[in-house]
Amino acid sequence: MKYLNKFFSLEIMIFVIILIISIYSYLHIFTNSLHSSYSYSELFINYQAGFIRRGLLGEIFWQINKYFFIDPKIFFGFIYYILYLLQIYFLYYICKFYQTSKFFLIFVIFAPQLILFPIYDHKIFFLKDIFIKFTIFFHGYLILKYDKIKYLKLFKLLVLPCLAISILIHEYQILFLSVHILISISYLKTILEIKKILKYYFILIIPILLIFLFLGNQDQYNQLNEILSIFNVELHAQLAGGFKSHLGGFYKWHFYYFSYRDFINLFFSILLSILIPIIIFENFIRIKIYSLKNFLKNRYLYFFLPTFISFLALDHGRNISLIASHFFIFYMTLQFNKKTFIEFQRKINEKINYFFLIILFLFFY
Repeated sequence: MKYLNKFFSLEIMIFVIILIISIYSYLHIFTNSLHSSYSYSELFINYQAGFIRRGLLGEIFWQINKYFFIDPKIFFGFIYYILYLLQIYFLYYICKFYQTSKFFLIFVIFAPQLILFPIYDHKIFFLKDIFIKFTIFFHGYLILKYDKIKYLKLFKLLVLPCLAISILIHEYQILFLSVHILISISYLKTILEIKKILKYYFILIIPILLIFLFLGNQDQYNQLNEILSIFNVELHAQLAGGFKSHLGGFYKWHFYYFSYRDFINLFFSILLSILIPIIIFENFIRIKIYSLKNFLKNRYLYFFLPTFISFLALDHGRNISLIASHFFIFYMTLQFNKKTFIEFQRKINEKINYFFLIILFLFFY
């Protein structure tokens, strides 16, 4: 057991994740072996045909490229690599509170719907979802690291700008703002503190309105495709259709192309990636490992309802990954009773073959 604890230490597991992410990042940046236009082409959306949703990142690249002629794969690749590394660091800091349980660490760090999701499906490595995940991991990190006074200052200076930027990079961020609000009010104690931070959140109405006013149209789609032809990319047609295109695509995909087997696969994916972790974390609340404010106990799940609007999009793997990431961070930033957690772990260890369970769990995971 002594050698087992060393082998499954938090630092070793994080090192393995960093190594895997680094190898995949290198393959994406410096080779074409994992290239996919699915997510890569969307990185180039910019404001050269007028203000449009998802255009901020591409506009930054366009302006820098005018002067320095940067290889886009290197420019975007290193941004994504840094974001993935930061996300891993934030998860490492959060997981330090759970070092007494190797099984729980494996459950979180090697979860296929969290950090390793872009590895299991290389086509989504360049998805802009990383900015949305970065904001929630960063938010959770700040809550666990700083006291409430410092947190309020850092929220205004760092988290709020990150959320605004993320909205302008991809409108998906809007669907997950309610979870950020939930995390904030779960952490803060006084009504005055809660009212203060809610006023900060109201500032985000500005980028939200901009997104809904400039969803994109056919003319912008055509102009951007012509402009971006120098990079040999073509944007997705949904950029021209806005919400109606998403709604129509949802109907056709789910009620025309989907088979019963697809629905069964989707059901079990949601069950294993979202519902079972919720049951585990809810049990932690029941036995007092986590403390949740009384006025939130029967209401906090309502804050997650907007996130399920993401299923209007057709790529459900990313939707499950985004929702799961927000669920995990919400629960793991609740007030944590380490003594109760250790006692719970001791009772579990007395009833199971620990080594066998870890091997079996890793195999199925």
